[in-house]
Amino acid sequence: MLVVLVLGIVAAVALPPVGRAMIAASVQNARHVVISTISLARASAMRYGRPVVLHLDSGGERVWVEADTTLSGTGTAIDTIGLFYLEADLDVDLEANRSALCFDARGAPPAPTARSRAPGSSCRGMIAPTPSA
Repeated sequence: MLVVLVLGIVAAVALPPVGRAMIAASVQNARHVVISTISLARASAMRYGRPVVLHLDSGGERVWVEADTTLSGTGTAIDTIGLFYLEADLDVDLEANRSALCFDARGAPPAPTARSRAPGSSCRGMIAPTPSA
């Protein structure tokens, strides 16, 4: 009976730090996913030589990149490159002050305008819009 009591005390002392470490690891992994997705968007824009949009869906807790990957660049085939579900995969909530980040063909953000600085602004005119689900 004494052994069970000692194990219970050890577990009560050890479990909270383990839980905090798991939360910190999830946040670090989510940060890495978002930073890697931004790098993927910039690299895709430079690779294909055309604008790319990084979508940040706070409601669906996901991030993804869309680009026109056709040889002619006609915009007829918009591909999703890298789709990550932060809540389902990492148990982390995504909060963003805009729904998309845009990158031009050089991998740079487009020149700022009053519309593009507004929170939640999209990248209209850069690539074809995403169909509603």
